[in-house]
Amino acid sequence: MSHTVALCGLTARDSRLLEIVINRAAGGKHSFQALPAENAQAPVIAIVDANSPASLATYRELQERHPQLLSVTISDHGMAGDTRYRIERKSLFLQVMKTLHDLAEHEFGRNKVSALPAAAAQPASAAPQAPAPAAPRVVDEVHPLTALVVDDSLTVREQLRQALDRLGIACDQAENAEAAMAMLEKRVYDVAFLDVVMPGTDGYELCRKIKHNPYMRGMPVLMLTSRSSPFDRARGALSGCDTYLTKPITWDTFRQAVDKSLLKHFRNDRTQMLARGYRA
Repeated sequence: MSHTVALCGLTARDSRLLEIVINRAAGGKHSFQALPAENAQAPVIAIVDANSPASLATYRELQERHPQLLSVTISDHGMAGDTRYRIERKSLFLQVMKTLHDLAEHEFGRNKVSALPAAAAQPASAAPQAPAPAAPRVVDEVHPLTALVVDDSLTVREQLRQALDRLGIACDQAENAEAAMAMLEKRVYDVAFLDVVMPGTDGYELCRKIKHNPYMRGMPVLMLTSRSSPFDRARGALSGCDTYLTKPITWDTFRQAVDKSLLKHFRNDRTQMLARGYRA
């Protein structure tokens, strides 16, 4: 099923990059076509910059013509907007496809509307108006932190799944690099764990592919290996990995490495990590 996404008054750069990311994303149960709001004939989703009066005004004009329009809001801290679908600005291009797929799964066919607050859409100079009748609110759903574990050993994958579960992090698994890349093209992860030695493409090459992709490279990558020589560590650094963990890994070492990587990824905003279910 294809859905039209209206880009409401975004900057030229953000609009152009979002069109590339959304329109070139791999298909599946839901596919999306992103267009500037003025070119969107029958949009069902609007992407709105909650910190931009011009973007909010464009969204409101579009919503008048399409009352069932659903919104995804962008803001500096990812908390603005009266909708469950919010993206922090620094993670926009990494999170947009996951957010759109989540919206499509939860909303279409249920006749729900996620609207921005009416007051937020008014310019600061606008005269106060009587409050509109309260609309039914949809309880925000917290999207848990998610990890991708790539290892050809089922035992290792299961051990990592259990360790991540203790930290409140959901886990998807892949047994080789090819399967991992297919999964990375369909959704965004908060952290990845890559085994170095795997059949076919090894962990170093997979890490390089991730770090050379502009839409994936912000994701922390932790390399897992039994090799601990300076040469192996240098190869890990050259591949772009964020942390190099040597097996066997103790719980404290694992927990500290994950905590440090996620804190860096979230720019030391532990509150945001905890809001998504993280257990330090």
